[in-house]
Amino acid sequence: MSKRNLKDIEILSPGKNLFYAKEAIRCGADAIYIGAPKFSLRHEHANSMKDIKELVEFAHKYWAKIYIPLNCLLYTEEDIKTAQNMINEFYEMGIDGLIIQDIGILELDLPPIPIILSTNTGCYTKEDAQFFEKCNVRRIVLPRELTYEEIKDITENSNIEIECFCYGFLCVGYSGNCYLAYVENLKNTKSSDIAHYNASNHGVCPERCMGHWTLKDANGNIIRENDRLFNLRFLSLHNEIERLFDIGVDSFKIAGREKDLKHVKNSTAIFSQIADEIVKKKGIKRKSSGRTILGFKPDLYKNFNKGFTDFFINGRKKEMYSKYHIVGSNVGKVIESDNTFFIIDSDISLSVGDRLRYKAENKPVQTIEVLKKENNKYYAKGINDNLKGLDLYRYIDVKGFKEVEESVNYRVISVQLEIEEKNNKYNIKATDEDKNSIELIYDIEKNVIPKDKIQKLLFKLDQECEFVIDDVISQNDIKIDNLELFKDKIFELLRKERAKNRPIDKVQVEKNNYPYYKKEISYLGNVTNSCTKAFYERHGVEKIEPGLETGLDLEGKKVFSSRYCLRNELDLCSKLNPKNVPTLPWSLEQIESNIKFKIEFDCSKCSMYLYLINEEK
Repeated sequence: MSKRNLKDIEILSPGKNLFYAKEAIRCGADAIYIGAPKFSLRHEHANSMKDIKELVEFAHKYWAKIYIPLNCLLYTEEDIKTAQNMINEFYEMGIDGLIIQDIGILELDLPPIPIILSTNTGCYTKEDAQFFEKCNVRRIVLPRELTYEEIKDITENSNIEIECFCYGFLCVGYSGNCYLAYVENLKNTKSSDIAHYNASNHGVCPERCMGHWTLKDANGNIIRENDRLFNLRFLSLHNEIERLFDIGVDSFKIAGREKDLKHVKNSTAIFSQIADEIVKKKGIKRKSSGRTILGFKPDLYKNFNKGFTDFFINGRKKEMYSKYHIVGSNVGKVIESDNTFFIIDSDISLSVGDRLRYKAENKPVQTIEVLKKENNKYYAKGINDNLKGLDLYRYIDVKGFKEVEESVNYRVISVQLEIEEKNNKYNIKATDEDKNSIELIYDIEKNVIPKDKIQKLLFKLDQECEFVIDDVISQNDIKIDNLELFKDKIFELLRKERAKNRPIDKVQVEKNNYPYYKKEISYLGNVTNSCTKAFYERHGVEKIEPGLETGLDLEGKKVFSSRYCLRNELDLCSKLNPKNVPTLPWSLEQIESNIKFKIEFDCSKCSMYLYLINEEK
């Protein structure tokens, strides 16, 4: 069992901007991570200090938390100074945590703000967790590619908070150690000082991994040509949340600060409902207050996706997504078809624009799009086979997408009123679901409201008001002329009481000399500035290699590392299929960037690395 007995659970959602973040909270998020004006790994989705301050005030009404990713690598003294000033300003506005990649930030003069280590820091082991726990880091975000047993080893051997990705786009490489964008920009600019600000570790990623690749063996024979070899399915651990919570995972993170509104709303609602089920089953709490009233029915397939995978949680399996896989939800079996239309055997209604996939015998998976509907007959483009008897799977659900996108959703905190008439006044006690109570005396007025109608008249949904009165205790009819004014006075006092009692986590990073568990740090440790170097030296590291993006010679350096293995994916693993392995070493060409790489397979770790092929030599 984990060292920690968890009593609450957190669903952490992305905030692309202020509006998206508020919608995520309304759909059930306990916490939001939202980009700063600078250094937030999503340079196109930065937010102003003003918007972040407004979001903090909105979130704190529900005791929800706001975490700020300041998770780029820093390179210059000016970068460090800017980061320091931003951190101080964030602390003053009351953010609840700072997500960092650059360990040098721990050397700064930090206010008592909880520090969360980004997945890009590469905290893979219990030794990582134990060390940073000694530094009083509050939380680590685990890499996506860890297995259940590896996560369990960390939670059983540390007390540091654990955050785990549960949904969204999958980076195929080890976070923080993908330098493909840097390599491409270095090729184009010939300057590391320019290239490292246009790289993945600085929030600029052209996502070449998801592009097209040509794979060749040592003799130049093509294994796969112009194929999306690294374009993985979406991560979804919707079936693993309770199991991971039971071993000590505190927070479940939805990826997608760059995604659209339906992604944020739908995924938040799905995982919020899962968390609610766990809360009810185990008698624990959510980390924020209030319940959601949704204007849509959450469904995994109401988001764009590429099919789903649990990645490595339950061990290695074939994960590649491209034209070879069926994705989407089954909408029925075809009972009649020709090359222009089809009829299915289900009551599911399809819409114009819906896209579906099917697989006929040993042929590649095909995609069709609905063009028109007449009664139970659907006309479509892309029908290249006799569909009769085949199952169809919908992965673009136009109506479902629209339902989520346009939905109006509410986040409400329940309030109980106790009304007692005394000395020609009303003594009123209001108590919210977190046991915050206020009392006030209210004048008896003229408009009579029967006691059996009080609760119904007081209950009103409003996106701008966080409270609803859904329980009224009164022995008599009441006389109140203006119910809105009545509620406003109660809610104003409750807000003040909740603000006074809101749990605030102040944590001071501890600057000590506790020894780091390694004596050497390679270029993969991303030491890119004087503060990061000083941090590791203070903790006893004897040899520190500069980070790759500081201008290091790329000869012989890994520019991409991954637990995902092409040999396993393509049934060409020597362990599993020793008689059918093309001659090693293999090479890859990334088509969009026109850059070539040599592949190294580390079978002892079941990992794969790319090295740049310098064609200028």
